[in-house]
Amino acid sequence: MESEIAHHRLVEERVMARRLEAVAATAPYFSLALLASVLILVLVMEGSAPWPLLLAWAGAILFLLAFNLGPPARFLLRNFFPVPDRNDRSGRARSRYALHSLLLQAGSLVWAIGMPVFTWYARDEQYAALGVVGTAVFTGVLLMHRYMPRAAFFHVAAMALGAMASLLVADGWGVWPIMVLTLIYAVVLVRAILVNDQGFVEGIAARVSREEADNMIRLLLKEYEVQAQDWLWTIGPNGNLREVSPRFAEICGQDAASLEGTPLLDLFLPGARRERLASLIEDRRAFADELLIREDQGERRYWRLSARPRMDGRMTGVARDVTDNRVIEERVQYMAHFDDLTGLANRYSFNERLTRELQRRERKDHTLAPLTLFYCDLDDFKGVNDTLGHQAGDLLLREVATRLEGQLRAEDMVARLGGDEFVVLLAIASGDGMVIERAHRMLSALREPYRIDGHSVVVSASIGIARSGREPLAPDELVRRADLALQEAKRKGRDQIALFAPQLDAAMRERRQVEQDLRSAIAGGDLELHYQPIIDLENGATVAYEALARWNHPVRGLLSPDQFLTVAEETGLIVPLGDWVLATALRELSLWDGDFRIAINLSPSQIRAPGLLPGLAAALAKSAIDPGRLEFEVTEHILLNDTETSLAALQRLREMGASIALDDFGTGYSSLAYLRRFPFDRIKIDRSFVTDLETSESSRAIVCAITQLAEALAMKTTAEGVESAGQLDLLRELGCDEAQGYLIRTPQPAARLTTARRRGETEVLDYRKARVSSMKRSGQAG
Repeated sequence: MESEIAHHRLVEERVMARRLEAVAATAPYFSLALLASVLILVLVMEGSAPWPLLLAWAGAILFLLAFNLGPPARFLLRNFFPVPDRNDRSGRARSRYALHSLLLQAGSLVWAIGMPVFTWYARDEQYAALGVVGTAVFTGVLLMHRYMPRAAFFHVAAMALGAMASLLVADGWGVWPIMVLTLIYAVVLVRAILVNDQGFVEGIAARVSREEADNMIRLLLKEYEVQAQDWLWTIGPNGNLREVSPRFAEICGQDAASLEGTPLLDLFLPGARRERLASLIEDRRAFADELLIREDQGERRYWRLSARPRMDGRMTGVARDVTDNRVIEERVQYMAHFDDLTGLANRYSFNERLTRELQRRERKDHTLAPLTLFYCDLDDFKGVNDTLGHQAGDLLLREVATRLEGQLRAEDMVARLGGDEFVVLLAIASGDGMVIERAHRMLSALREPYRIDGHSVVVSASIGIARSGREPLAPDELVRRADLALQEAKRKGRDQIALFAPQLDAAMRERRQVEQDLRSAIAGGDLELHYQPIIDLENGATVAYEALARWNHPVRGLLSPDQFLTVAEETGLIVPLGDWVLATALRELSLWDGDFRIAINLSPSQIRAPGLLPGLAAALAKSAIDPGRLEFEVTEHILLNDTETSLAALQRLREMGASIALDDFGTGYSSLAYLRRFPFDRIKIDRSFVTDLETSESSRAIVCAITQLAEALAMKTTAEGVESAGQLDLLRELGCDEAQGYLIRTPQPAARLTTARRRGETEVLDYRKARVSSMKRSGQAG
């Protein structure tokens, strides 16, 4: 609001000043015209009008004119139109305007009175002269009074009345049409004065607005020059600096006077960028964000310039130092193409190079040597991180990168794809034998001891190899083949090499098909559970059932777990599969009478899954089975990785009331530390020891040791894979508590076992008959 009031006040002051300036500018012409009109009228009326009247009228006009323009006006301003404050320019202007307007109105009144008076004395030939002079003075308002609307309106009104009075004096009311025409002209003159004055005021207001805008822009530019990161610059038509600001000079390290008139191009280093800037300046083309390079005290700086041409032939623009941004951009560019840890090419650069090389071979009709891709992965790199720390692991990766680079020619490429995975790309024209030899040299270099933080570290690597052939090959396909070969090398063990073969691809495709089918089977109900009884060796009674998953494949028939569990574990399907097994086993066995246990296998992925306990709680709630009847079987692999996490999960299962059994004991690490860290409820003796029990002293010794160890630790034992009565007798003699196997009963679907239980069939064995049968077989053999 205050700014609007100030704007209106400034406009009023400017209008008043411009009116006075305009009156002063037109005063000479106005005076000459007025003197001529008075002289002509006096000469015309000489001899008709009395001389005293003529002299009085002419004297009054001349007196007002002299009074308005001479010292009397200043006298009136000082005494009758005083301004309290001598410094109030606006007040003085208003006083001057009021005085001039009043004097002009007095002059108009003298003219308006004189016209009908002179008409009274006029004769025939004098009417025309009076009409011409009167009309000139009447319409002369557009020249003499147009910048003072109040005086102009008074002049038009007075002269119109004077003209009509003259017409009445001359001819009476018979000339009323001319009187009407006079009124029309008076209205037109008033309208013309209004339009002229409106344009006059609007023009001044627009000019004031432009000046205010210019002042604001100058203020903002000054503030911008001081505060902003950009610097303003101006060049003349020849490209030389003009109006150099102190800030721009400071940035350039010179004073403004020395920079004034120097070519803008001299600030920058020669090159294509400066030549482009010279072309833009010469063509007077607007440009934005042109990157220029300059030398500043031995340091290279990067500037970005933008500019637009001006109407006066100059160009004005802004400059910004973007050196820091440029360094960041170069760093980002580097990181986009190179591995930050090792300095090798990264996956993106490798893919670009591989694509480019394969395309070259397609265009040149296979005249270039085939590409060979070595996919290298360190063996047990995680162990280095776990034992020495991640910093040592990073140092090891740098050393591995250096050794791989040492095995290559200048035109070859080595890249780090991530983690401990490296790829080497070579062009080799020789056969597979030479390729394998190169791979062995790489493995030999990598297995040499490393000195890391004072420690001697020895690691090996596995390498998968794939080669491009004559047929077009996509980059992803070559990498996929090398990856398949690497997996084959890993399956062989450590420090191994594998060359891609079609059989690997076929096996991988089959594995993927199994994965897809298994995913559909879990969702579509093609899975079922079979149950194998576990008996007490003391009395032969069934004390538990182990739930075993079976896959009723639509094409391959009934599949056992060893045909799909590995794929399920590798693909993460083991978790939903395990959830299904748990829920189905509890639901089906809840329909059976008895207080038997339910044995369910848990994989490492299930143990680590966050949904295990909530899923178990939900299944128990639906089946109403006592958690104490649950026994979860786990293998030693669960305790190899994430030991604390796995033990915590097992402990929570124990707290719910379930028991925990260690499955396949004796086939893995069989660390006694596992038995000490977690108190298992049961140890399951692997079938490999049971199979040789009748023929192998060592197997009997191992089984005996396991049963004695379990007894000492207050654990129960269960033997797996019992297939003969002799094995059963020996297990009982060696102190084993329970057994399961095909001798007792093969795994059966729930429906078949339900029918058997309804018929009263049981797995209780007649040990006497079993021993007789065993002795008969032994006698016949003897």
